Amino acid sequence: MNSWVNKSFKIVKSDFYLDRLLDIYPPDEIVRGKLTKKDKSIIEMYYKEQKCTELIKGLINLRKKGFKFPLESPYVNFFAHCEEAVNKNPKTVKKICSKIYSLTFNELVKKLEDPKKPSRRIGPMFRDWLRNNFEFKVVDEFANTNNQVIFLDGSDKVLKEYAIRNLRCSFRELSKGLDFIAKISGDIHIVGTAKFITDFGGSQDNQFNEAISMVKETICPSNVLKVAIIDGVAWLGGKMASVLQNLNNDEFCFSALLLDEFIRSNE
Repeated sequence: MNSWVNKSFKIVKSDFYLDRLLDIYPPDEIVRGKLTKKDKSIIEMYYKEQKCTELIKGLINLRKKGFKFPLESPYVNFFAHCEEAVNKNPKTVKKICSKIYSLTFNELVKKLEDPKKPSRRIGPMFRDWLRNNFEFKVVDEFANTNNQVIFLDGSDKVLKEYAIRNLRCSFRELSKGLDFIAKISGDIHIVGTAKFITDFGGSQDNQFNEAISMVKETICPSNVLKVAIIDGVAWLGGKMASVLQNLNNDEFCFSALLLDEFIRSNE
């Protein structure tokens, strides 16, 4: 078995695994903030007068400001990207509004202000933890710094463009953005993605497969190490664990708790 995979299985089964992950992935909900008096009064007017079209447009505009749409609907994203569709589809708008009107106004406001679920903040949580434990530099400084462990500062797009242009990496067509790029010794780099797998099936399977594909299918020169950092239930058994157990020795996949050790082993 891949040595880093083996170490990760041992860590996951050891005492305090989840307790140690709390530093990386705190389970606290992310507060959205409160509606302004102006926004609240406008929504209340549309709600009380049952102005359906105006209400949907108002709620979508609040969603763009970071508030939560008050109910789940497969049509909301379409309206958010094409506001004119609200006027063109009165039957759909009326159907959504009928569910909104089943809420009291106070319930509606509460749903708008509901905190974000921690699962939607996994990537930013990991990057925040990296920033608290490692040094980051912008592109020019990163490229010109040697003999020091540093991470590249920038968005997913900046990281991926740097990996392609400067490190000569080639990603599969549907590959998502990178979570980090590190320079660890001389010209040795790490490009990586990080996933916290919270359950089996559905979108979590997709997250896992994306991470595994990254280390299996990305083409990089020998001085660039591809890393998939995976935590959570993937290590507990089933198909995910079987995939992990069959990774090759140069397909680096391990818990975030081993990142510092991995870096030091390659300095």
